[in-house]
Amino acid sequence: MVPCLQKAKDELVLTLPARLPLLVATALAVTPTLTWACSAGADALTWHGFARFTGFAAAGLFAVSMLLMLRLTWLDRAFRGLGHVYQAHHALGVAGFLLLLVHPLALALGALRVEPAAALRLLWPDPSSKVVFSGWLALLLFLFFFVVTVAQRMPFRRWRRWHRAMGLSYGAMVWHLVTAYRGSVAAGLALGLVTLGVLGFAHRLLAEDPPWRGLRYRITSVRRRGPKVVDLVLEPLDKALRFEAGQFVYLAMRDSPDYRACGESHPYTLTGHPDDPRLRVSVKALGFCTRHVQDVTVGTEAVVQGPFGGLFPPKTQSRPQVWIGGGIGVTPFLGRASIIAADEPSIDIVYCAANEGAALYLEDLRAFARDRSNMRIHTIYEDTDGLPTISAIESRVGSLEGKEFMLAGPPAMIDALRRALRAHGVPASRIHAEEGMAR
Repeated sequence: MVPCLQKAKDELVLTLPARLPLLVATALAVTPTLTWACSAGADALTWHGFARFTGFAAAGLFAVSMLLMLRLTWLDRAFRGLGHVYQAHHALGVAGFLLLLVHPLALALGALRVEPAAALRLLWPDPSSKVVFSGWLALLLFLFFFVVTVAQRMPFRRWRRWHRAMGLSYGAMVWHLVTAYRGSVAAGLALGLVTLGVLGFAHRLLAEDPPWRGLRYRITSVRRRGPKVVDLVLEPLDKALRFEAGQFVYLAMRDSPDYRACGESHPYTLTGHPDDPRLRVSVKALGFCTRHVQDVTVGTEAVVQGPFGGLFPPKTQSRPQVWIGGGIGVTPFLGRASIIAADEPSIDIVYCAANEGAALYLEDLRAFARDRSNMRIHTIYEDTDGLPTISAIESRVGSLEGKEFMLAGPPAMIDALRRALRAHGVPASRIHAEEGMAR
């Protein structure tokens, strides 16, 4: 086989399992559409048929997108990272929104061939028609919230409030499906799927987001690591969390006599050993809540949800690895380094920081490496070495051929490194990163 074709085939075989959950989610989303198409006959080739096609497809995509908002450990494992779940949630939601825009236009074009006045009525939210009015209400609400939450940049706390308010759009969609229901199997499937999505949305708001839901812990140690970074140790008050090295949890502080919590849960990487019942996390002041955590006191209680994370897939453990971390993003490497045996394949850790003083966890990583001959620590400081380019990384770790890459750090750094590695010929299946944790 031609070498380039063999390489493409090998990469497809390696990446297909990672893409399978998204394919399954998409197949579930289009089930109402395919059910309708199989029974539509010649109507499928008309404007009216195309309108029904886009309507069913939009409803299914929105419904599954809502289900992918759920913060469930089995979804995290299936998608190989909660960040990939949220990426799928976003992609299906955007696809559903685009189809939703086409739906009324296709209806109007179909009516235009019969009666122009009827086409105009479909393009205006007529309160006398529940079907038309509810459809337009759903469309306008989705349009409003899409512009606010997707097209605008805003602080996370404000974005979260608007994103939760998007439930009004889904409520309007359910109303539209109910009023338009004519007893068909496809319409029943679409209505059932959207109802399931709304229930998933409600579960996220009522059972996952509240800061009192989760395993109870108490803070036993607060250590100032740097001007904007604090290390916390938490002991279990009930059942201890079982986790794998390098995973993360959602953690929310509770009010105490000396501390007023922000009332939100946020993702933090676990930096301790999995056999330790205590949890260790590091928090950098990046926003309102994380700035607030800098003042937390010993004795404050917290609740934990998780664990999540797929940065270190089991299949990668038999090959040499390169871990590239930036800033506070190196924290997944602390927990993972603690379980590495001396006889495992080589591991090169590249610590990227603005300067030597910003490499707050460098000595911790060096301490692990002193006891492990297969582990080497490298640094790239922006003030003296520049940005972490491929040439800079190769000069430190040697050839990149046949190695697995674990990326952790700011999203812009991860995106730049992924593009550079792919351009250098590294298969996508060998590039691993934890993405989209915060949302």
